[in-house]
Amino acid sequence: MAALTIDQAGNILQVEVSTLRYWEKEFNDFLNINCPKGQRARYTEENIEMFSQIKELLYNEQYTIKGAKRRLEMERTLTSGLGIDSNFKTTVFFMFSAIIQELQKTREESKNLARQLELLRKEKEDIEDKLTEEQQKSLWQVLTRKFSS
Repeated sequence: MAALTIDQAGNILQVEVSTLRYWEKEFNDFLNINCPKGQRARYTEENIEMFSQIKELLYNEQYTIKGAKRRLEMERTLTSGLGIDSNFKTTVFFMFSAIIQELQKTREESKNLARQLELLRKEKEDIEDKLTEEQQKSLWQVLTRKFSS
């Protein structure tokens, strides 16, 4: 594939040119766009693939810009540092995603249990207060009966 203009890249990726420019700025470390000063940027196949990956992370997987950068950095580390092939890398990401989802579910369950525990504590305090009140009433009734007789 020959180097593409920003308009061509936008058409291929189905995003606005302004979006590509923004991604260029935000994801500069990952795109490695070689643009001689005073000339228009041309995009290689690798650039298009990276833009596509950025689009996937932001639009489909709902990552924030910061989260997408972390994900790309982790992927780059896995790929280059550990020499992991693409299929294994994908498997690792799915595993991490599943673990994170489980942790989020567990965190929510923990919050719910904490709320239930707090409600039970309040209920216990109310019952103790009523019991103390009843005991004081009974004591008062016993004393008033003794003194009135």
